[in-house]
Amino acid sequence: MRALGTTPLQSRLLAAAGLVLFLGGLALAIGLGRDRSGSRAVALDTATTTTPAKPANGPPARRIRLTAVGALDPEGDNRENDELAVLAVDGDAATAWRTERYASFFKSGVGLELDAGRLVKMQRVRLQTATPGFTAEIRGGPTREGPFRRLASGRLIQETTTIPLHDQRARYLVVWVTKLPNGTAADVSEVVLVGR
Repeated sequence: MRALGTTPLQSRLLAAAGLVLFLGGLALAIGLGRDRSGSRAVALDTATTTTPAKPANGPPARRIRLTAVGALDPEGDNRENDELAVLAVDGDAATAWRTERYASFFKSGVGLELDAGRLVKMQRVRLQTATPGFTAEIRGGPTREGPFRRLASGRLIQETTTIPLHDQRARYLVVWVTKLPNGTAADVSEVVLVGR
């Protein structure tokens, strides 16, 4: 049916223009629908990646209370100022466990032994000293008598030194002094263990 006052050619052109507008609108609607579904997918992906993960290894790390066991001197008289061991975990940086004074340090090491009270995953240990410049490694074991395995290799100890232990399991922790400057002694004023 032809509109009033239009020729057959004009009617065809109007119909063709209407069809083009209809198809263009349809294409636009489909395109917008795809963008919206794509946006939802991006939003879901973002939500998934920003959601905090639950700890894989159990409860969060915290400070673990240490008690003094004594000192280790397996290549000497089996004593190394044992009575001072408690001063390394008394919360007072002005007091310390101290090695004996050596004119030359000929031993493979002497150590301070501490007890975490139970088997724990040791994450890191912080040492404080008033005598920086000695070398120590961290050892650990399941029983008071050992055997003690190396948890962290030897490093030069500064006034405050934090040593990562990477969640290694042990109950007993040993600060194993392996090198002293000649004619000196080393002291450990505080040992703080963090683990779970």
